[in-house]
Amino acid sequence: MSQTQGDQKQQILEASSQLLMKHGIKSVSMDDLARHLGMSKKTIYQYFENKEALVEAIVYCQVQKEKDEVENILANSENAIDQMQQISRMALRTLGQVSSGTMFDLQKYYRKQWLAISELHKSFISTVIEQNINRGIEEGIYRPEIDAAIIARLYAEIAFSIVNDDVFSMENFSMPDVYRQAFQYHINGILSLKGVKIFEKLNSKAE
Repeated sequence: MSQTQGDQKQQILEASSQLLMKHGIKSVSMDDLARHLGMSKKTIYQYFENKEALVEAIVYCQVQKEKDEVENILANSENAIDQMQQISRMALRTLGQVSSGTMFDLQKYYRKQWLAISELHKSFISTVIEQNINRGIEEGIYRPEIDAAIIARLYAEIAFSIVNDDVFSMENFSMPDVYRQAFQYHINGILSLKGVKIFEKLNSKAE
């Protein structure tokens, strides 16, 4: 693939992602995408066999962006609590950019892709949280008796229950609100007394 082709493929991915995340997957047709992009459907099909392939590429691209951002957070955080708060802010931004309709469509109509991506993302989240917990224990700001491997897997499952319509109906719950509650539930369960003071200090700075 030439540089020009690579750029065009990336343009399709980015523009399609914005449209689908905002309006939902089912409500946006390939004709809509072509008009939005100012190109023919034939051009889109040169890079993506069908809408299913495009949706899969968009979601994998989003997961990779999140991974890159998390890696940057891991390398540039003051301590484990600061790290978790930065991850929390990133997650809230992401949830705020995705419509409930998009999440519903993905789970209902693109189940294969949803399950595959969920497992990939859960594994990554679990690894990051386990590292965070171990770091917090070493820093003395998380409780030393915490089993990092167990809590990390619990966190990953909770994180995905937030966007699971069978658990939290998107008609009755706001994904960002549920995430905020889940974060508080997690962080308050693992902080040591020293950690509580640091957490309160970080929050007072934010205010």
